[in-house]
Amino acid sequence: MNKVKELNKNQAHKHKMKRLTLLILLFPITQAFGQRDTLREYTDYSFIIQDSPSQLFTMRQVNQSYLSGYRLMAKGLYSASKNEEVADLFQLVLQSLFFLPLTHEEGHRSILTANNIGSISQPYFNKYGAAYVKGVSDQTLQDLRDDDLPSYIRLHSGGLESDYMLTKRMESIASFGKDDFKHYKWEYWFRKLGILQYYVTGLFAYEIDLEEEGNELDRDIVGYDTYGAARHLYRPDMDFYRYTKYEDLTSEEKKYVHRMGYRSFFNLLNPLIIGKGNFKAGENLSYNIGMGYTMAPFGDFIDENIWIKYKDYNIHGYARQFQNRNHWFHGFGLSVSDLQLNERFYTNISGHFWNQPQDYDFNTSHSFSGGALDVDLRYFFFNKRNTKLKGFSIDLGMIYKTDGFLPEELYMEEHFGLRLGTTLRL
Repeated sequence: MNKVKELNKNQAHKHKMKRLTLLILLFPITQAFGQRDTLREYTDYSFIIQDSPSQLFTMRQVNQSYLSGYRLMAKGLYSASKNEEVADLFQLVLQSLFFLPLTHEEGHRSILTANNIGSISQPYFNKYGAAYVKGVSDQTLQDLRDDDLPSYIRLHSGGLESDYMLTKRMESIASFGKDDFKHYKWEYWFRKLGILQYYVTGLFAYEIDLEEEGNELDRDIVGYDTYGAARHLYRPDMDFYRYTKYEDLTSEEKKYVHRMGYRSFFNLLNPLIIGKGNFKAGENLSYNIGMGYTMAPFGDFIDENIWIKYKDYNIHGYARQFQNRNHWFHGFGLSVSDLQLNERFYTNISGHFWNQPQDYDFNTSHSFSGGALDVDLRYFFFNKRNTKLKGFSIDLGMIYKTDGFLPEELYMEEHFGLRLGTTLRL
């Protein structure tokens, strides 16, 4: 009887959310084309000072602030270096030894923090060539697996989720012409290669040369991301251990990591891979298209993206297909970024809709629907002196979402969150 009531409740919620989300997604378009065109000769670098949950740093906070900081660093390197090859080499070293594992491990760590589990991020490669998030006991991780399997699966996929969302941010920057590609080209290419490296190893018997450390607090929280996620999706009740090897997987689990490996090549289907940010379709119109792929707490998903720039109006839309073990579910979203409301006020508005497996279950064909509205309002203080800093803003962000998985948003349950930040205009 309780299950019947719950299904009826979910059906009613599903229809309500469909109507709400359609209104959410239409709102940015009606607002955008009512605004005037302006000439922009600047580059914005946005940083999040505090996000929700306000516990250390969220995935979105790390990604947005890191990417702005990286672009500023690269711009400074090219300005200061007499030879661009020196700036390129410096970035290559930083990317391979520090930056790539730094944000990837922060993606893992943020999932633990959102579940009120303390941990230590160690984003430096050890003698095995691995970076860790550690400091968590076996019992704590097993309890998370047994009590909240979707969050435990996301603990495996959080690093790749973070990597994926970083590449989407860069693709939006390129599509809308917000910065010179050379200021983030090495970050983009290394991030794409890092994502492929994790997934493509599932296409063959790639063994991880790691043994669980004697002290459980010294162990990486999940071991190899994709193998561990596959094993726990299929066998969540098996004996607990962290480091999954290829030989530990069943034939069906190996087919699943093969599926991830093949689909990961969708991440190469964007013109930015060869440095092409957008295509001109007229004097005031340009566009870009691309695809993407990564894991979800109940399986994986594929994105089809389109970016349209009309004068100063920057519009991004996507269609998304989720899949658990055998069943497909859908989602879509629409956003308008850097929309000028008046001389000082700018806003970003995003709407999302999704249909996902009931209870984030890997095997079910039942689903629920939900959505989210994300708004960011920026008030600028302009510098009228002849300096490189043209101005800065105080940024206030808000997100409301229903139950559901939204990449880069840490809470999968219903949530209302606020964030505070700043944007430097140079």
